[in-house]
Amino acid sequence: MTEIKQIEKLYEQSYISYAATYFGAALAYWLFQDITQEKVLNIWFIVFTILTFSRIVATWMFNRNDHGKNIENWFITFLIMSAISGTMWGLTGFLFVPKESLSLIDSVLHQGILLLFISTLIAGSIVTYSASKIVYLVFSVPAVIPQCLMLIAQGDKYHSFLGGVFLAYAFIMFVISIYIHRVFVKHNNVETRNNLLESTLKKNGIEVD
Repeated sequence: MTEIKQIEKLYEQSYISYAATYFGAALAYWLFQDITQEKVLNIWFIVFTILTFSRIVATWMFNRNDHGKNIENWFITFLIMSAISGTMWGLTGFLFVPKESLSLIDSVLHQGILLLFISTLIAGSIVTYSASKIVYLVFSVPAVIPQCLMLIAQGDKYHSFLGGVFLAYAFIMFVISIYIHRVFVKHNNVETRNNLLESTLKKNGIEVD
């Protein structure tokens, strides 16, 4: 059974995550207009906009309704939407940077810009998503692994170096997310015990300031 407070924490901080990822998407849309096919770029951005709006609506409904009885469904909803968001970012390296029409240096530069966007997002999402290790994984893994493997598979030392370094960075971020998750769990346990103690004292007529 998924912890209710775990899910509440995910949704509580989600608006910040939505704003950050959508700002990054809008910035990427603007930056890559010169090299990416207009149709591809527009479709990606429209889909991302629909996804962001859907996540905002889902969060609003979660906060507005009684979610205690179907908390698992809310968790699955958050999980799926996070996975789609991560996948959307993972596709950017394949969709935004044409291999044939760019020189080696230009290709490495633009791939590096995309990875800079993604590195910022997965670092920022640690605070939001680390309430659940699974949520952080389903967001960060599809955003990182496909692009890193694609860069390494290109064979030249520049793309391979870029992919390898970013893969190492993502691993470090995952280790940090585990630590933050443990801190969250300990804090949650302490808060639960304090609330139980306070409730017990009040039942026995002892007022707690």
